[in-house]
Amino acid sequence: MAPLSSSTVLVATLLATTTLAQSNVRVWSSVAWILYGDRTPLLSDNPTLTPLGAQQLKAQGAALRTRYLWKSSPDDDDDDDIDSNGLDDIAPIHGIEQYTINNRQLRAMSTTDTYNIASALAFFQGLYPPTTIKPSNSTGGAIAATLADGTTMTYPLDGYQYPQIQTLSRLFNPESIYLDGSSHCPSFLQSMASFPSEETPSSNLSTSSSFYASLYPRIFNSSSLPLDQLDFLQAYNIYDYAAYHHLHNPLLSPLFAEGELPRLRSLASSEIRSRHGNLSLPIRTIAGRTLASYTKSLLVDNIRSAGSTSKLNLLFSSFEPFVAFFALSSLDAGASRELFRELPYPGAVMLFELFSTVNTTKGRDGEEEYPEVKDLKVRFLYRNSSASEARLRVYSLFETG
Repeated sequence: MAPLSSSTVLVATLLATTTLAQSNVRVWSSVAWILYGDRTPLLSDNPTLTPLGAQQLKAQGAALRTRYLWKSSPDDDDDDDIDSNGLDDIAPIHGIEQYTINNRQLRAMSTTDTYNIASALAFFQGLYPPTTIKPSNSTGGAIAATLADGTTMTYPLDGYQYPQIQTLSRLFNPESIYLDGSSHCPSFLQSMASFPSEETPSSNLSTSSSFYASLYPRIFNSSSLPLDQLDFLQAYNIYDYAAYHHLHNPLLSPLFAEGELPRLRSLASSEIRSRHGNLSLPIRTIAGRTLASYTKSLLVDNIRSAGSTSKLNLLFSSFEPFVAFFALSSLDAGASRELFRELPYPGAVMLFELFSTVNTTKGRDGEEEYPEVKDLKVRFLYRNSSASEARLRVYSLFETG
């Protein structure tokens, strides 16, 4: 394999293809950024993942199982549990375990938020569902599952599988900046001092005040937000609270007038985009910069190991890195700007796939050899929710076309 240069890697990471299905595509690594599922509001005492949120993440896990773990043999009966679930085609990752978790091939990381950790666990239930097939060699294989008298044992709950998920404390683990680059960044927090007087927030503060005030008696009088704090500076928390009760509260849900929730969502998107996607103040996009940096390092790790490590990387985070990266990569200014200027829905996923489109040569053992670096490309895919009608599509980065 050709020696790896930083310029080659940078060129590779900027490339994006416009075609998704190609007969000779081989995916070598994927970095998936996954948003938590439906949860109780941040204004509640202890925000937690709801049963709906768990189902959303399980569905997204099943969708990526379809894409990355589909076996090449069309007559394999064990593929019956794999459903297309919103994907246009499959793109198996070369050499990855299909049925059982091999933690040497996977990397799963989450913040310490309870709803993020629970989302990761639910996601794995869809990605690697319970199975009675022998465990991966990384967990002892058939020997570990067999007793001396010949009895075969399976894990509880019909073969539930246990992933290794690294949880990163924002206070004590410096690697947490990769998942959340802004919340404890002194420069970012300092930049927030000017936020209320900036053009977009200042304009929205005046134009939305009467709208928010009209909602208080019906929707927010029992919330922890007093009337004098019901403004654009709290737009996300307001929408978060309203969306939860619109979906879950049979007493409050009928009190919303038509168009009110979409307007709350639009204002929330504008607030978060102003806080985390303001390119005129570079520090505002720090969460997207740390996301991009870590994504690149994981793909480089796969290249340097000739495909043996970092095959599938699952990073469970919040919406801030999404919004910041959309701005940095010009996704929110391109042809699909309307999609990328709004908040991602629960369970949304971004994928960065390292792939080749040439026929790789076979080694002495008959396995495909890892391609030369010059033959590798990276494509970006996005799916804005885990709903069955949501499609996973390729989008061009940095307005490269």
